[in-house]
Amino acid sequence: MGKEKQWISIERLLNDYSIPILAEAAQNHKLQTKDSMGRRILATDGDADDQKSKAFALEHLASRYAMQQDPGPDDYLFDERLEVEGSPLDLFGWPEDQLPDLQDIQPHFQNPQAKKSWTQRTLKEFEEELKQAGSLEKAGELHGVSRQRYSEVLKDKREAAQWGKA
Repeated sequence: MGKEKQWISIERLLNDYSIPILAEAAQNHKLQTKDSMGRRILATDGDADDQKSKAFALEHLASRYAMQQDPGPDDYLFDERLEVEGSPLDLFGWPEDQLPDLQDIQPHFQNPQAKKSWTQRTLKEFEEELKQAGSLEKAGELHGVSRQRYSEVLKDKREAAQWGKA
């Protein structure tokens, strides 16, 4: 009989990660739960009434988030209740070897306009793009610039790389 992988619950992860990161992971990274026999299964896409659904887990994360945003004098009672009864979030998570890379999850809106400028890319990225485009003119068109402008930036990148090697 093989050794069972350690279960990492969302409840446990709350000690180290923010609720927005865990919510994003639950929605997009094959959240698991356990069936009535204790076997790992994928969380369903059902609604919040389905205790095996992502929505159920997300609803509990939302409740915790609301408590964090508006702490009250009786919050210690919630913590005591968790110690006695356990948390529904103990039933959702991932085996250790399938845990998403939570460090790389960016749960907040990403403005596509905020990406780095095409001129800020590496020389390797420029040369790969030029190879795929087939010409300076076509590579420039990818960024809405002239062949000459693209060529100038590429030349600057190559010169900077040469200075770095000297």
